[in-house]
Amino acid sequence: MIKRVFPGGNTAYGFYSFYNYIIEPDATRIMIIKGGPGVGKSTFMKKIGEELIDRGLDLEYHHCSGDNNSIDGIVAPAIKVAMIDGTAPHIVDPKNPGAVDEIIHLGDYWNEKGMRQAKEDILAANKEVGRLFKKGYSFLSALNSVVNDYVNINGDLMDFGKIDRIALEIMENIKGGQDKQGRIRHLFASAITPDGVVDYLETVVGPMDNIFVIKGEAGTGKSTLLKRITEHAVMRGYYIEAYHDHLDPDKYAHVIIPQLSTAFTVSEKFEKQASSVYDLNEYMCKGRYDEKARDQAVMDILLSNAVKYINEAKKTHDHMETFYIPNMDFEQISEVRQKTLDRILGYAEEFV
Repeated sequence: MIKRVFPGGNTAYGFYSFYNYIIEPDATRIMIIKGGPGVGKSTFMKKIGEELIDRGLDLEYHHCSGDNNSIDGIVAPAIKVAMIDGTAPHIVDPKNPGAVDEIIHLGDYWNEKGMRQAKEDILAANKEVGRLFKKGYSFLSALNSVVNDYVNINGDLMDFGKIDRIALEIMENIKGGQDKQGRIRHLFASAITPDGVVDYLETVVGPMDNIFVIKGEAGTGKSTLLKRITEHAVMRGYYIEAYHDHLDPDKYAHVIIPQLSTAFTVSEKFEKQASSVYDLNEYMCKGRYDEKARDQAVMDILLSNAVKYINEAKKTHDHMETFYIPNMDFEQISEVRQKTLDRILGYAEEFV
C-alpha cells in the first residue's frame, strides 16, 4: 500500500512543519539527506522508494508543499526506516546520531569551484524565493482572517450542547484499546501548493473500512469535535493520525485510527462510502448570517494570489537548481544510492 501525505504546509502562519512526526525517534534508521536544490535529494528518495515497493513493502511518500511533485521524505513503516530531506525551511538534524540517525550529504559530490562561480546568482535567487513565499503567506493570512470571521459569527449561532451529544455518540463506537499510552502523529493530508490546493485523501481516508463524515460551515465545531474524538481514542491507548487543516494548522481536518480501520473526516467527497454523515449545520440556531456567498469571490481571489506567489517561488527555485545541476557528480550519487538501498534491505532482513 502507498500512502501520500505532506509533512509541512504553506499556511496562514507561514511554513508550518510536522517533520518531527515523519517517524518515531526510536526508529530502526533515519537517514537525513542534506544538499542544495538540484543535487538530487528527491530523486534519491523516489528511486529507493520504488525499489522498496517492488520488494513488497508498504511505503509513505511525504510530499513537498513547495513542489508537490517533489518528495521530502519516505517511510517504510514495517521496518521503521525513513529518509528525510533535512534542508531549509524544514531543517532536520540527527537527535540520536549513529544509534538511529545519520546524515547523507549529497553536497559532498558537487564541484565547489563551479558553485562558487554561481555564488551571486544563487544568493539572489534564494532571496527572491524567500520574498515570494512571504508575499504568498500574507494573502493566506488575510484569507484566514475572513474565514475566522465566519467562525465567530457561526459559532455564536450554534447549539453546542447538541454537538456534545454527537461527540458522545461517536465515542461510543470507539471501544477496546490497549493498556499502554496512546499517541498522536501530526501531518497534513492536503496542502496549498504551486498547483493550488492538492490532497491525497484517497490514500489516507480512502482505505479505511469505517468512514465518518462531519459536515459544517466554518465555526460549527468540526475541528473541536475531531479533537475530542482524538483525546478519547488516545486515552484508550490507540495510535492516532491527526491531519491538520491546510490553511489553519491549529484545526483538525481528518483523524485516523488505523487499528480500527476508522476515519473521521470533514471531506464531503467520502459521503457515498461513509458509515455515517453528521451535518453540524443542522444544529445552527435560527437567525443565521449567511454572507459567505457574497464574500466567496474575495476568498477565491486571496487564495488565487497566494498560489500565484507560491508558484513564482517554485519557478525561481527551479531556476536556482540550474546552478547546481551542472556541478553535480550524479554517477557518484548513484553509487551512494545503491549502497544506501543495500543497507536498507539489510534492515528489512532483520524483520523477517
